[in-house]
Parts: sequence; C-alpha cells; structure tokens
Amino acid sequence: MAENILILSMTRMGDMIQTTPLIRGLKEKYPTAKITLLVTSDFAGAVPLIPDVDESIVVDLRQFDKPENWEDRSWVKIYRYLEKSMEDIRSSNFDLLVNLSHSKFSALMVRYLGIKKVVGFYCNDFGNRMTGHPWMQYFGVEVFNRKYNAFNLVEIFSRSGGVDVRGRAIEVMRSQNELSVDTLMPFEEEELLIGFQAGSSLEGRRWPAQSFASLADLLIENLNARIIIFGVESENEVAEEIKSLAKNKDRISNLAGKTNLSELSQLLEKCEYLVTNDTGTMHLAAALGTKIVGLFFAHAHPYETAPFSPGHLLFQARISCAPCSYGVHCNDIVCVDKVRPQYLSSAIENHLKTKTWILPEQITPDSELNVFETVFDFDMNFKLKPLVRIGLGMDDMFREAHALLWRERLTEKRDVGKFEFLINGVCEDLIRDYDCSDIESLDEQLQKKYSILEDIIKLSKTGKKMCGSIIRGVSGGNGNSNKVAQFGEDISCVDEKIEVLGFSNPELRPLTDMFSKRKENLAGNNVCFLAIETQKSYIDLINECEKLKEILKSCVEKLSDYRSDYISHSSINVAVPGR
Repeated sequence: MAENILILSMTRMGDMIQTTPLIRGLKEKYPTAKITLLVTSDFAGAVPLIPDVDESIVVDLRQFDKPENWEDRSWVKIYRYLEKSMEDIRSSNFDLLVNLSHSKFSALMVRYLGIKKVVGFYCNDFGNRMTGHPWMQYFGVEVFNRKYNAFNLVEIFSRSGGVDVRGRAIEVMRSQNELSVDTLMPFEEEELLIGFQAGSSLEGRRWPAQSFASLADLLIENLNARIIIFGVESENEVAEEIKSLAKNKDRISNLAGKTNLSELSQLLEKCEYLVTNDTGTMHLAAALGTKIVGLFFAHAHPYETAPFSPGHLLFQARISCAPCSYGVHCNDIVCVDKVRPQYLSSAIENHLKTKTWILPEQITPDSELNVFETVFDFDMNFKLKPLVRIGLGMDDMFREAHALLWRERLTEKRDVGKFEFLINGVCEDLIRDYDCSDIESLDEQLQKKYSILEDIIKLSKTGKKMCGSIIRGVSGGNGNSNKVAQFGEDISCVDEKIEVLGFSNPELRPLTDMFSKRKENLAGNNVCFLAIETQKSYIDLINECEKLKEILKSCVEKLSDYRSDYISHSSINVAVPGR
C-alpha cells in the first residue's frame, strides 16, 4: 500500500498533462496517499494545472544560466545543488517512485534516491539504465517499431503505474482566477473563435505559414471566424508571417508570447477549435474541452501523442517515410504539402453544422492522407478511427494484432475469457474502417510470417533447453566452468539469430525487441539466477509468438466470414422479380 508517491515528469508541459489519467488512477488506488510531482523549472508553472497533486518539487538548473549564479564556472556548485536537492527528497521517505522521464539523468537520480519500489527507468550498480515495469520495457522498444504501435503514451504511462486507462481522458484544473482577457483581445461573446498553434518544438514538424494563412482566410470568409494565434515568444515571428500572408488581417490576433498559462487556458476554453501542430498547447486545449484539428508531420506520430480524449480530428501524410525515425533529419519535408487548407476548412465547416467529422469529397484513398478521429472503442480503449477507407494492409493488421497481444501479455491481471469478445470487436472495427475485400491476398502474405514465427519459436526452445542444462549443472554442483561458458556462447548465437529474424521481418520485430529488452534487465554474477531468468525470457517469447499467430489467424477467419456474409447479402445477389 503506497502512502507517499513521487512522480518524475521532467520533460515538457504536454507530457505532464499526459500523466493526468495515471495520477487520477493512483489517487483512486491509494486514496490516502500523498502525491508529489517532481518537475524542472522550465515547466514548473504548469504544475497548478495538474489535478490530484499534493505537492511539487522543482529542480532548477536554469539558475546557472545566470552569470551571477555561476561566476567561477565551477561544476562543484552544480553538484552541491543537486546533492542537497536529492538529500531533501530522500528525507521525505517516498515508498513509490514513478519515473516517466526517459533521460539517463533521471535514471541516475532514481538510483541515488534509493526508493525501494520503482516504476519506470532507473540505473543499476554499474550505471546502466534499466526499466522497472513490462509496460516501460515496451516503451523502450516502441520507438523502433512505430508502425506497429497502437498505444498512446498516456496508456503506456498509466498501465506502467498499474492504472487501467479505459474510458479515461486527460484533464486539467480550470483557472480559479477568472481574469478578464478582454485587454488581450476584445471580442464578442457570439463570435466563432478558432485558435492556431503554428509553432512546435521542432521546425520540421510545422505546417507552413502560408498554409495557416490560407486556412485563416477560408475560415474568415466562409464562417466569419475570428482567428487567435497562440505560441511562446520565440514563435512570434512565424505568427507575424501568417498574419502578413493573410488577406483578412483585421480578423487575426497574434498573441504569441503575450499570454501566461492562466490566460492561455482561458482563451483556449473560449475557442471552438484549435488548429495545431503536435504541441503541449494541443494537449492543454483538449483537456479543456476545445475540439482539436491536429497536424502531425516529420517525427510526430498521432498513434503516440494524439490528444487523449474523444472527438478530435487528426491529419498525417500517408507516405512510406511517415513518421520519420527519431534522429533522422529530413531535407525535404514533403509530408506538410499533403495536408491542404481547404481540407481543414471544409471539415470544420461540416463539424459546425453536424457536430460530426465529415471529410470533403476531395479526400480519397489516393490523396496520400491518413485522417483519424479520436474515439473510445468497443472495450473503452482509446484509439484512432481512420476516416479515409483504404485497403487493409499488413501494417494495419499487425498493429491491431500487437495491440491485442500486448494488452494481454503486459497486464498483470489477464482476463482469458475475453479473447473471443476482443477478436470480434477488433474485426468489426476493421470491416467498418478498412476495405477488407482482398483478405485472401493478405492471408497469403501472413502464411510467410507464420513460418518465421515458427523459426523464432524453435530457436527459443533451443535457448530454453540450454538454460535448463546450465541450471541443472550449476544447482547440482556438477557444472563444469568451461561447459557453462560454452553454453553461454551458444545462447548468444541463438539470440543473434532471433535478432536477425526480427530485423528482417519488421512486423515481428516488436516481439524480438521485447525479448532483448527483458534480457537487458538481467544483472549480477549468479549464473543459476541468470539462467533461470533467461529461460523465462525464452518462455515469454515462445508464448508471445504463439499468441500473435493465434490472433492473426482468428482475425483472418473472422474477416473472411464477415466478407462472405456481406457478399451473400449484397443486393446484386438478391433475386428481383421480373429481372
């Protein structure tokens, strides 16, 4: 029973807002617990937005940006500041630490604090970064398998803390100080206010200023909208560029760098829609109930960072390189050109009339666009519902199959009786959202993957058997050191073959990467213990390969049945009298 919980969220404001379902869940799980949020000084101002937080701790390294605080440039001064800060935290006697920051610095902090129960990243005795929960292990491999990940970061964070996130959404505290924002931008209560967030942390993720300007003109001319451009001070230049390119300048207000968080929150709440790149402002607006039209370019990926609440519209280019891999710098960001201002204008106009997202006829399966609506699915899991109906492909099938697999395998309490219900629900969604008419061709491609899964299972069984030999030899006292060493080399060879199969079959790589991540967490010099834990990793991999194959086969069978049933009831096959 946790009574004193520390949560590390040391990255961005958006990430802090994305922790709110986790924090609410922990509060429900441990109603008498005190929850403390540790943040950096960059985003300390956002802490009052986060519900259910009792206290906050701020690590302020920005103070050393000022010459008067660090005149001698001595690193000892920084070390002493950190040492004192960590000692103060240690003295608070936290009994549960949740680290949602994936930096090496935060992992070292966790190690120094010495809190017994840790969820998330930490360091072992040798300074190697470790992961303290299966869902955080998944977080560590997801970045290499983005095409096959269906989980929003909110779900990954929440489940790593033992919180069932179904039906939950992000939330923030409304401002208690009802400040008048009329001085910033006078407007009429009846006016249709639409916000723009044109900046983002990386320039490559931004929709062009010309596109924002064209959209502003369409919304002003067709809907008599009033446009507010939000952003921090460094984004004022792009805001001014948008205004200069627009024809209807008198209906556009540039507030970039002119609002504090309280004023920003109040203005976002007054907006009917926010058109935005993937930013913290997007998550804040969604938590306040403003409808989002989200733009995801370059590295930004809606499956990972979509606003975690239903009813929002998201655009992403459907091209082979989207999203970019992390660490890649693109010299030709063509994905931004796939999203056209008239698409957004038409969608917003339709939504105003019908309260549903209806796409314009110009967006077809050939438009190279993914357009999603955020929804809760049949089991109340958050998901992205495709609004452009394209043919069901291998990537789509494996993404859905992996979602089923990992929700079962990484959750402590498994409901094995729900399998049929979940398969039926997923297949009904696939039939509704995709063209499944070519399921036979897809099944042929899957047969090759089943064969690779069998190869991985065979290798895993070989590795498991070798671990058994080591365990029997060491525990029986008959273990020859040379023989044990040879088994170790043979196991490494098996693991290398498993890794190669994952790299050459990217649809299956999430399985092999999770296997490798589990083995990374093994440490120590006890040969018998290491062999036992390695054997468990092989068993997990075997079970996951078999389960994935079962899921895929069940889905193909269901989809084929649905398709046959659809064709048999099609009007073209119904006998009509007189014809």
